[in-house]
Amino acid sequence: MGIECDRLLHDLDDYLHGELPPERADALHRHLDDCPPCFESADFQVQLKSLVARRCGEQVPDGLRERVLSFLNTDQPS
Repeated sequence: MGIECDRLLHDLDDYLHGELPPERADALHRHLDDCPPCFESADFQVQLKSLVARRCGEQVPDGLRERVLSFLNTDQPS
């Protein structure tokens, strides 16, 4: 892995969220096209984020949110 790969891995999360300046995003996209190990890492992260999003979309039991908020708003001994 070279310096460009290290930079990619550092910026990958921002890239996947569309939070990089266009010129940096283009450079990372080109790098992913030319570097199978970095592409595999990016693809894994995309799949993992998708799985987490699907699994975390479940509804919580009725009243749980209110109980948690009530607990957080009570004065707790320090």
